Amino acid sequence: MSAPEAAGAALLRVVLGAVFVMHGAYAFTVLGPAGVAALVMRLAYPAGLAGLLAWYLILAHAAGGALLVVGLWTRWAALAQVPIMASAVFLLHLPEGFFMRGIIVDPAAGRAIAAGWEHSLLVLAATLAVALLGAGAWSVDRARATRRRPHLP
Repeated sequence: MSAPEAAGAALLRVVLGAVFVMHGAYAFTVLGPAGVAALVMRLAYPAGLAGLLAWYLILAHAAGGALLVVGLWTRWAALAQVPIMASAVFLLHLPEGFFMRGIIVDPAAGRAIAAGWEHSLLVLAATLAVALLGAGAWSVDRARATRRRPHLP
């Protein structure tokens, strides 16, 4: 991988990781595990798995996102996001149409949600790209790979 390509992979990895960390923090602090479990059940996953899948989403986004930011176990951290993002695209947002738009769900409280699957599809594609490209430059994975190579005279 050339230097510009490695830098591009790193930029994608770091920004995507930050997005996942923020979504993990939001899921934990704002929605809470019970709120995420309720969302999981709306997606027609079995109710008995809702709690486990809620914690999977929270931890995969928060911890996996942090691993992406530093570039440690990058491919695995990206792959851990794929089931979540595929669910977001195909089970949650697909019926809403392609384009993102705001839907007011509680006018009295001024609460709205984003609908549409274009953002989720973009994040899913970027996640798959990171899984395929690897960490790129400025990563723990790259430093570890460089250190393991034998130095021949």
